[in-house]
Amino acid sequence: MSPRPKNIRKVNHTPPASGFRPIYPRGKKTEVISLHFEEYEAIRLCDYEMMTQQEAAESMEISRPTFSRIYSQARQKIAESLVRGLTLTIEGGSAYTADKWFYCPECDLIFNNIRPGIETQEIRCPICRNPEIETYIENTNNIEKRMIMTKIAIPTRGNQVDNHFGHCEFYTILTIGQENQILSSETIPSPQGCGCKSNIAGQLEEMGVSVMLAGNMGAGALNVLTSHHIQVIRGCSGPIMEVAYAYLKGELKDSGEGCHHHEGEDGHVCHHHA
Repeated sequence: MSPRPKNIRKVNHTPPASGFRPIYPRGKKTEVISLHFEEYEAIRLCDYEMMTQQEAAESMEISRPTFSRIYSQARQKIAESLVRGLTLTIEGGSAYTADKWFYCPECDLIFNNIRPGIETQEIRCPICRNPEIETYIENTNNIEKRMIMTKIAIPTRGNQVDNHFGHCEFYTILTIGQENQILSSETIPSPQGCGCKSNIAGQLEEMGVSVMLAGNMGAGALNVLTSHHIQVIRGCSGPIMEVAYAYLKGELKDSGEGCHHHEGEDGHVCHHHA
């Protein structure tokens, strides 16, 4: 059974700094613990704003049990940082901020930028890298969470891009930071049967995936993913991390080529190979 997809958590205020480090004799290096944005928000709401856990959960638009788990993880990380004298960074996770929405007129993308200190840094479109970005000033309460550009999916076999989307070994999900760095990686199993007739597109959309880097893909699968607001870049091959970095550098373009093996009577295109 596939793991339950995570909801993207609402962060009402971005942190003022990207982390904290202990004061040591000059030159000493420490391990690093990453406090996720939603974990920071949980601490801010309960321990700074003095909200109850129920109030904080409602503010973040998540359930009370989910909030309790996030809050507990955050306190554990902070305690470990203090007791062991470790550097604490605030990054990553599965979150969006209530403000700091932007619009790219080049590719018509509305995206969210949760990076601390954003006022002093250049904002570029996460897809086309266009620097001519406009502040999105419409009612952001109506923006759907699926529009947040945070995750990339790659059909995977071993550590390579699987050439057949519907029959890959698993999907690699990469969470991308606002400076185009890969913050985290996770995998979800590939559903049995043909990918375009499974619920994988809906599951990826629920996880916040907005881009898929794929090898071959038939028209049926492409249409299903597109209907779930996932941009597909076909023609990818090689080690998944090399492909991901090439995408982040703006070096990949959709090949426009699909896989046409075993086209069914209903126009459904699969990727089966004996």
